[in-house]
Amino acid sequence: MSPSQLLKRATAIGERFRHLAITVLVVLVVAVLLHAEAVLTTGGAVDRSMRYDIAMSGMNGRVDAITARQRLSRYAATGDLADAEEAWLFYNILASRIETWSSGSFGAFVSRSPQRREMMEDLRRDVAAIESDYLALPDQAALRRIDQVLEKVVGIVDRIGGEALTENLVEAAEIRGTLVERQRLQNILVEVLVGIGALLLLFMSLQARSLRRARAVAEEAAREFEFAARHDPLTGLPNRIAFHDALEQALSSAEGRGEGRLAVLALDLDGFKAVNDILGHASGDDLLRSVADRLRRIVADWHPRDVVSRLGGDEFTVLTRVSGGEQEAAIRAKQLIDGLHEAHALGGGNVVVNATIGVALSQDGEGGAAMLQNADLALSHAKATGKGRVQLYDVSMRADATRHRQIEEGITQALEDGDIATHYQPQVDMLTGRIVGLEALARWRHPVLGWIPPSEFIPIAEASGRIVEIGERILEQACRDTLSLSDDLPVAVNLSVAQLAREDLAETVADVLLRFGMPASRLKLEVTESVVMKDTRRAISTLKKLKALGVSISLDDFGTGYSALSYLRSFQWDELKIDRSFVRSLESDRHSLSIVTSILELAARLEIGVTVEGVETQQQVALLTGAGCRVAQGFLFGAPVPVSDLPALLARSAVRSGAADPTVSSDALAAARGLV
Repeated sequence: MSPSQLLKRATAIGERFRHLAITVLVVLVVAVLLHAEAVLTTGGAVDRSMRYDIAMSGMNGRVDAITARQRLSRYAATGDLADAEEAWLFYNILASRIETWSSGSFGAFVSRSPQRREMMEDLRRDVAAIESDYLALPDQAALRRIDQVLEKVVGIVDRIGGEALTENLVEAAEIRGTLVERQRLQNILVEVLVGIGALLLLFMSLQARSLRRARAVAEEAAREFEFAARHDPLTGLPNRIAFHDALEQALSSAEGRGEGRLAVLALDLDGFKAVNDILGHASGDDLLRSVADRLRRIVADWHPRDVVSRLGGDEFTVLTRVSGGEQEAAIRAKQLIDGLHEAHALGGGNVVVNATIGVALSQDGEGGAAMLQNADLALSHAKATGKGRVQLYDVSMRADATRHRQIEEGITQALEDGDIATHYQPQVDMLTGRIVGLEALARWRHPVLGWIPPSEFIPIAEASGRIVEIGERILEQACRDTLSLSDDLPVAVNLSVAQLAREDLAETVADVLLRFGMPASRLKLEVTESVVMKDTRRAISTLKKLKALGVSISLDDFGTGYSALSYLRSFQWDELKIDRSFVRSLESDRHSLSIVTSILELAARLEIGVTVEGVETQQQVALLTGAGCRVAQGFLFGAPVPVSDLPALLARSAVRSGAADPTVSSDALAAARGLV
């Protein structure tokens, strides 16, 4: 069971315990309330049992009445004055007793029965009536009346006292029943409370155990989360955060400085995208895991504290300690390249990969971020100049990176200020010297860096995504400028990979032609073979839409790709442009002339026009025209110039064509080269 599942289970158990504990507490509260009610009820019963006993009051009244009659009889028998005083005393006691019966619990008892109330009223009148008879003693008639009344009083008191005794007995039975019932309930509640207490102790014990397990699971999960936060999930290698911390710690450690210099090796796999595209992402992941294992094994032999990290994608870094400086760092980097070059056994088969490595060594006062950046700069430089190699960092690379950043950041402002302008290079009929077309090219004069060649800023614009905006700007300007010329010359505009990949390219071109009133027949769009290779099916589909607009489509740099001939079959091209690399070697390599001648013959059979690029000498003109080529462009005929220079250039072209002299003086050629 995974830690996350254990944590969920512990949480669920804790939740159940919490619900049980709440239930037990509710039962406990109810039990306490019931116990309190039972205690109150018992107390009430005890209070009732402790009240003044009405039966005793009745009995005392009967005793008082009999005693009063006895004292009266003794006085009648003796006639003694002392007996007369006792008879009078007990009469007053009896009268007082009768008065007390009118209030308190006995009075309430009497009031509950109308018959008893009537008897009490008679009793009170009779007793009050014989008071005067007591004062008339020893009168015999008074004595007889007193005796009669006392006899009646005894009877009434006996009756009321008997009823009081009966009620007392009934109430006593009820109290005993209540006390027994409440005692039983209290015993049960005590047992329940004891059980609840034991259950709570059990719950607390189980809860404490559950909490200990949950804490252990949480600590394990926290360790896993911490590991995941600092390690790559695919390879298990330390990630960028962990690598940067290890680098900073090594730089700040006196022990690390005593062991020699630190070196950061930034590594990138060559052709990793092809593995993903051909074998699938699962095989790509297998390859990354295999590379990580190889790096671990190789680096483990260097130093126990050296670190291998995966930054993302196919980018890896290694932190190592070297005592031999740059030479030792380069040797170790070469060990990594050689070790990774051995075949990797994947699910889709064996794969061989190369690696490119940039190396940066620690410098005094330099932090880890700068050191890692230096290694990245060295890696970028190595990939730009040739893959599968080791490149040591040089301070000049930072200047290059600074320039790269200036160019990238300056593109937006250059577009707003119009600093990226359109220049035009003439395309000439070599037999007549007449300009037959123009190629629109982007030129940029940076306010700080000066003129930046297209070979430098175009790739940066492509990488930053601004090439589409630049391409549209050049297309619009080319249409505007071409329409301003007196000659109906066609203009060629290059399309980038990003432009050709857009679904709305044909609509954009149609909109530009419509807005400027540019005839589609005067627009030629050039694409290089490498552009088409990015996504051949989509590229050919887009080119067919463009051709349907009436524009011409030219295949630039023809002959440099391994599949150039296949594109001639997949699309009806209007023009092939022979790459300058063939022209440059015409005078020294007979194979180049044979290739050019073959291209010209093939194009003639397919009825495709041909333009040759990079013509710079009269001898190249002679060889090309002798092979059957007529249209060319190059410094011999003129460098790219702004639109303001085109009228004069076209006028000179007309003069030369009228004189039928296509040659150009050496001074003019030098001037043309100086325009670049």
